[in-house]
Amino acid sequence: MNTVVLGGAGFIGSALAARLLAEGHDVTIVDNFSRGQRAHIPLGCRIETCDVRDWWSAEPSWDWLFCLAGVVGVPNVERDPLLAWRINTWAVEAVLRCRADIGKIFYASTSEAYGTPTEIPTPETAPLQVPSPTSPRGVYAASKIWGEVGIVHSGRPYVIGRFHNIYGPRMGADHVIPKFCLRVHGREPLIVDDPTAVRAFCYIDDAVEALIRLMQDTTNVTVNIGNPTEPVTMLALMERIQAVAGGAPQPIQTGTQEGFPRRRTPDIRRLTALTGFVPKVSLDEGLRRTYAWYAR
Repeated sequence: MNTVVLGGAGFIGSALAARLLAEGHDVTIVDNFSRGQRAHIPLGCRIETCDVRDWWSAEPSWDWLFCLAGVVGVPNVERDPLLAWRINTWAVEAVLRCRADIGKIFYASTSEAYGTPTEIPTPETAPLQVPSPTSPRGVYAASKIWGEVGIVHSGRPYVIGRFHNIYGPRMGADHVIPKFCLRVHGREPLIVDDPTAVRAFCYIDDAVEALIRLMQDTTNVTVNIGNPTEPVTMLALMERIQAVAGGAPQPIQTGTQEGFPRRRTPDIRRLTALTGFVPKVSLDEGLRRTYAWYAR
């Protein structure tokens, strides 16, 4: 199969590319390497170095197109909210203007699209919302909701995947688990906005498995991708990482951010019904693998 991954040098994109190659796909990575790293791309991929707004497919057809390009991570969005908006919308525009025949599109959306959900676990039927458009989180959520609208009305077969806290090795340092891993490894105090906030985390291998299964299905669908089996408070998450590493630095509470949802856990019954997907990697096992990588 002929497959292109926009943003393929990133955390999820590079892991996905490795899986696709293992299954015999011809894989093309499109990335400008502003955040993704060339060293993370597995050998055997074709690489096109360009910005998504400049990408025009020279191929007559793609079996699968994955739109993973974008600015993610609260610190990255906070640094330049308008740039995050532009890049996230440019990525969708690149897909919409692509003249190649595309068998199926995967669009990477986010749990942030639910804003502050009232139903936990949260199903895909929950309303999408931007609780605070003046906050960087609101800019990110709005850009992803905008993207979902474009993909749904593109007239092409699609999967929209709303990722819920995917984690693992090589995901940078701007997300909560690598931040905790690095601070624990450095024996530094841990800093958290709200130690009572609850999240459910999904290990990268499980997320990629869900992606592949969804693309093999014939249904146009919007679906949560995550692991709801072990929701955990931020304080408990810190304690688990400390247990993996040894030592017990004291957490520091700094207060809740504007628009910061207290609880977020996905309902993945739609994903399981469509594909039979069941997460395999426990939180403790995933944290062990992740900490080992960051502590190298």
